[in-house]
Amino acid sequence: MITNQEKNIIHIYSCGIDFQITSFLKQLIKDVSYIYGSKNLLEKIANENTNAKKVAITAKAKEQAKEIIELSKNSTILILCSGDCLYNGFGGTLQKTLQENNLQANCIFYPHITAFQALFSRLGLAWENASLFTAHFSNALPLRKIIVEKMPVIYGGSKFLAHKIAQEIIIFDFTQKSRKSILADNLGTEKEYIFQGTLEEIQQKEVSPTSILVLLPYTLEYNQTEITHFQQKQALTLGLTEEVFEKENNLITQSDVRAIILSRLRLPKFGTMWDLGAGSGAVGLEVAGLTNIDVHGVEQNENRIHIIQNNQKNLGITNYTLHHGKILEIIPDLPKAHRIFIGGGGKDLPQILDNCIPNMYDNALLLVSAVTLENYHTLYAYKNAKLQKLDLLQIAISNENELAKIYHHFKQTNTIYLFIFKKI
Repeated sequence: MITNQEKNIIHIYSCGIDFQITSFLKQLIKDVSYIYGSKNLLEKIANENTNAKKVAITAKAKEQAKEIIELSKNSTILILCSGDCLYNGFGGTLQKTLQENNLQANCIFYPHITAFQALFSRLGLAWENASLFTAHFSNALPLRKIIVEKMPVIYGGSKFLAHKIAQEIIIFDFTQKSRKSILADNLGTEKEYIFQGTLEEIQQKEVSPTSILVLLPYTLEYNQTEITHFQQKQALTLGLTEEVFEKENNLITQSDVRAIILSRLRLPKFGTMWDLGAGSGAVGLEVAGLTNIDVHGVEQNENRIHIIQNNQKNLGITNYTLHHGKILEIIPDLPKAHRIFIGGGGKDLPQILDNCIPNMYDNALLLVSAVTLENYHTLYAYKNAKLQKLDLLQIAISNENELAKIYHHFKQTNTIYLFIFKKI
């Protein structure tokens, strides 16, 4: 029985996949004022002794989280969650709502195993090397990051059922069609289904939104030529070749220069970066592909916007947000930055730098590339007490080139000047 000291608590109870009503849960169900859960879970407690008002959790989970927090001021609430409540469950939604709205509530979380843990247990498969992804509420899949992992586990959703995810992976990289994989659906129910085969076989199955797809690690039995192709095309992302990107009039930061820029950005694993004057999007998209940084690209030219969108889709990258408009107009709407790369700006460069500074974290790095002497002199003369110039690079790269079909010489590409600043 809930005592006076235990009132006004939100009990977030994980039901796992093999839901059982324990004596402890029976008591909670009896004593609380409100019970929230999916229609399926509420049906499973339909015969339990309680006077609580039962509320089905809907697609408007964020609004319901606020409702629950408000109710908890005067009531005790039980939330029933499938799997574990803190893995893509309502527990996480509740936590996020509390943080975003600077609210407080007395919450108790009860753990259980997730569907993927249950699947690995059924298969007798160790999961310490697993990398987890979810398509629960996604409009796009991070395909590049999925396929380079040793053993990715992808939760399906209403838009991306597991067999549809297999299709998307094969479209993205056809060499993946023979990769050994596991398909699971309706775990813990009478309709439980587990299938092991290739992605090509799995894409032909029909499963529900509760499905899971697991890509197994490569082994020696795989075609080594295909593995090499996969590693070169997909896995090794530093300095992707120009041919990978769609571009306008060869407007792209060359791969060798891009590799230097990425190195000098000293990329963290996560955070926020701006790519101002994005052009083809090559720098920002490659950062997004290498890390979990949230990259925000800004481009004014409408034709280049379409090019960047195509490149983002072709690279299978989701942690890149594109903004169409003038840099100075977009900056106030961007989240605070840990890294900034400026590849354009022209005559507005000094003003752009001035506007970047208040929107950067302390010790954040800002890199600006210049091709023209006009931009070089503008940047060299730029002074601001909050922006320390750490370094200035002159990048001149020459490639071997045939001359008169007999001789060879080095042909130099455009010289790039790279200014590296730090906010102090």
